Amino acid sequence: MEDLGVISPTLDEFRELARTRRVVPVRLKVLVDAQTPIGLYRTLAAGAPGTFLMESAAAGGVWSRYSFIGVKSGATLTTNDGEAHWQGEPPVGVPLGGNPVAAMEATLKLLATERFADLPPFTSGLVGFVGWESVRHWEKLPSPPEDDLLLPELALNLISDMAVHDNAEGTVLLIANAINVNGTNDNVDRAWQDAVTRVRGMVEQLRTPVAQPMSVMDVPEASFADSVRERWNRNEYLNAIDRGKEAIVDGEVFQVVVSRRFEMECRASALDVYRVLRNTNPSPYMYLYSFEDAHGKPYSIVGSSPEALVSVMGDEVITHPIAGSRPRGRTVEEDKFLARDLLADAKERSEHLMLVDLSRNDLSKVCEPGTVDVTQFMEVERFSHIMHLVSTVVGRLSPDRNAYDVLAATFPAGTLSGAPKPRALRLLDELEPHRRGIYGGVVGYLDFAGDMDMAITIRSALLLDGKAYVQAGGGIVADSVNETEAQETVNKAAAPLRAVHAAASLRALGEVAGEVTGDVTAEVAVEVAGDVTADVSADVAAAPPEEPAAEPAADLTGSPS
Repeated sequence: MEDLGVISPTLDEFRELARTRRVVPVRLKVLVDAQTPIGLYRTLAAGAPGTFLMESAAAGGVWSRYSFIGVKSGATLTTNDGEAHWQGEPPVGVPLGGNPVAAMEATLKLLATERFADLPPFTSGLVGFVGWESVRHWEKLPSPPEDDLLLPELALNLISDMAVHDNAEGTVLLIANAINVNGTNDNVDRAWQDAVTRVRGMVEQLRTPVAQPMSVMDVPEASFADSVRERWNRNEYLNAIDRGKEAIVDGEVFQVVVSRRFEMECRASALDVYRVLRNTNPSPYMYLYSFEDAHGKPYSIVGSSPEALVSVMGDEVITHPIAGSRPRGRTVEEDKFLARDLLADAKERSEHLMLVDLSRNDLSKVCEPGTVDVTQFMEVERFSHIMHLVSTVVGRLSPDRNAYDVLAATFPAGTLSGAPKPRALRLLDELEPHRRGIYGGVVGYLDFAGDMDMAITIRSALLLDGKAYVQAGGGIVADSVNETEAQETVNKAAAPLRAVHAAASLRALGEVAGEVTGDVTAEVAVEVAGDVTADVSADVAAAPPEEPAAEPAADLTGSPS
């Protein structure tokens, strides 16, 4: 238990810890019960590259105990032309080029440290995203599709300073990680003093917080659908579904997950997009990451994923395959009916069973024989706007394996590729016109104590060059109905697209006609206007060949999942 207002460890304790650890969190717990995670992020991080905000909401919108705010990164592992590239000051001994996932593995081994008792589950490590294209370092695949966004394959921040908001206690743990970057004991006292100075700097920032605006928004319903475009038009997507079904009939795969990408102008900050998404679509994995690429171009990832790829806690490995969905009902009776309908759907059950088997196979590669088990099978779990069939597969990690090995064995999720996974990956290279980028990869952390928590990057927006890119896919099987699958991608993309659109209309209370009067002591709830429907013409004038026009997205209706 950390004492309020006391910096820990002391210098003498730090000297002893530094004998055997490359990373030591110097920390201070403060009572900040009037602050929110959003306010802490705005005050301490301000959206700078190398910062993040990670939260979690369970079914029913109950927020988990901890929110994690990344304040500063000492270095970032990313890629440049497919090669590992470090920004900042990387630890001495890590690969500075070459295979980026090998650099990730080497960094985790170099800075491995024992867990500190009584601290939150994540205090130091690598945090960020591993994009879809990283699979090419683990799986031999032919030439990839066009790289139209020129996005790094991955970006993982080596966190130096962070704040952990304890939603139960109303406290914040301010952490400055003392990282021994050169592997010597030459600067132990200086490292402790530097960390203490950084902790005190965060305290000073909290004493003079930035203004926290109270906001409302007005979202014109008619304008939403017209602002969404797609690079791959509907007919091309339907044709790809047909080609996927042909591969299934030919026995190449049992299922393949074909996706398409939507885009729209983004006039809002990443934080405002996150605020809206947090309010309208709370999910088990909520996140905002800000980065710069190797050339200094900024970009952000904002998302609310319902699905974990895999987590490692000690020697326990857990994955939760999700397949099969229905929108939430408008009444209790309708909700129960939709749940029964989902459980009775033979296609959904068959698809789900296939992915559970795939998860068992993936975990068996890294877990002790006989320990992989299905502890929850095909149960309905309800989220804010959608319900899913969910199973839980667990196993005990083999002593000669680690979290990196688990990531390599399970990446990417079968729910985003299809099965069998190796052939489905190759088929997707043939069916989809551009690289997936962040879509279908993972976001989360690998800590230096050996634990990991990675969510699948779905229901997420990439904010780049004044645009928001959102991708979604549907699992294609032999009896899939093409139009239904196409509409499913629209439904899945709706939540982040709505958030981007709504965030642009956020206004401080004083700027709104009919300003609220009287004492206002809490942030005004952010509300998106009711179901936004679309009636969009499919006719779009052709653009010059060197810059094909984006197609308008059709029928943006249904569950904002």
